[in-house]
Amino acid sequence: MNWYENPTIAAILGGVGGSVITAGVSMWIAKKTSQVRRVDCIINDASSLLSFSDTIRTKLEIKYSGEQASSVFLFNLEVFNSGNQAVGNQPCLIRLDDKAKIIGYSIKTQPAVGFGEISKSQSQHSLDLSIQLLNPGDRIYLQLISVNNASDRIDVYMKNANVICRSYTRQAAERAILGTLNKTVDPTLMLLAIIRSVPFFGGIAEPLMMIMLTERFEKALRERK
Repeated sequence: MNWYENPTIAAILGGVGGSVITAGVSMWIAKKTSQVRRVDCIINDASSLLSFSDTIRTKLEIKYSGEQASSVFLFNLEVFNSGNQAVGNQPCLIRLDDKAKIIGYSIKTQPAVGFGEISKSQSQHSLDLSIQLLNPGDRIYLQLISVNNASDRIDVYMKNANVICRSYTRQAAERAILGTLNKTVDPTLMLLAIIRSVPFFGGIAEPLMMIMLTERFEKALRERK
């Protein structure tokens, strides 16, 4: 009998090969998931504080600092560390349209106590924040009021070294989630779901499925941003 026909040797080689594959996949998963430095900004729907009919609006006189205001907008944003690593000196640069004038803003942090310093710089239609430290799960709630906006446009820029920075509207996030869930079943996901129920290999399949679903969501988010 040749050595490769021996069932004992075949079983040993199969076990060793399986262990090598498992170790390789585990290292790849660990590399993908162990250190994620990521900051997200969710832009909630802007609210016009003058959303009346044209007939009523023409009869209203709203002034700020002695000047009549053509519009008043309220913006709500959330900035948070969605990764598992601390992020330092995170910029958050907010821009409204050129005609807008920011007249006030408020910032709340979660946690409320022990949060890092937030530096602020404001001009007519822009607000720049620099967040000293964002630990995983730390969150900032920002409300901003402006007048004379030509539209409800708001842009947020958060580029930082070695940090994944994403800004998107809440509607875009909801559509991306629904789009990911409504897609036809991926054969790869089906195969991983089957492998997940197999002893020994199930522990590998589950994190792979999570990575695939996360990448799909991020791709859908970029497309619907």
